[in-house]
Amino acid sequence: MKQQKAIIFDDHQLFSDSFSSILEKAEIFASVHSFSDEKLLIRFLMLESPNPIVLFLDFLLIKGNSLHLINETRRLNRNLNVIIVSGITSPSLIKSILSYHPQGFISKFSGFDKIVECLNKNAEGNQFICPEIKKILRSTDKMDEIHFTSRELQLLQYFAQGNSIVKTAELVHLSKHTIVSHRRKMMKKANCNSITELLAFARLHGLI
Repeated sequence: MKQQKAIIFDDHQLFSDSFSSILEKAEIFASVHSFSDEKLLIRFLMLESPNPIVLFLDFLLIKGNSLHLINETRRLNRNLNVIIVSGITSPSLIKSILSYHPQGFISKFSGFDKIVECLNKNAEGNQFICPEIKKILRSTDKMDEIHFTSRELQLLQYFAQGNSIVKTAELVHLSKHTIVSHRRKMMKKANCNSITELLAFARLHGLI
């Protein structure tokens, strides 16, 4: 691990700074870097490729989620391990994240020992899911089997912020017809008849 660099991507500055400080004091990485801007993160990865890197990635961001970054960062660096660090408690959302096959999934309520355990498991070529996340997965029910894609989860965030179809289309650079199509698919998955019902469903299941 001493040869690896660590990156923390989280737009909550307080958590990011605290986490960075913990990793630096532990002296288990060659260096620790923290980012809250996606463009700066991508630029750093392009400069560092193909050096081994561990990316600690928060899932929920102010402007959506970070799922798209998993594939994007791996494309830039094949020696990169992605570890999700999140406080989410929705089984369906956790399953959506796990479908991207991160090397680790750690709850923000876990102790530092779980981070070390995760890194050791990764060094052996194994995925690590902390006990807190496994416990949430065991509590799943039929409603939690509904799977939303990364794009759909992103759109839910914009709808929850009160954005119209036209405004959402502008924000994600898609046509309004595509946004309407996505919304219909989400409503069908959740068995909802209106955007109000869909947002209520999403809040109930911790998707927004």
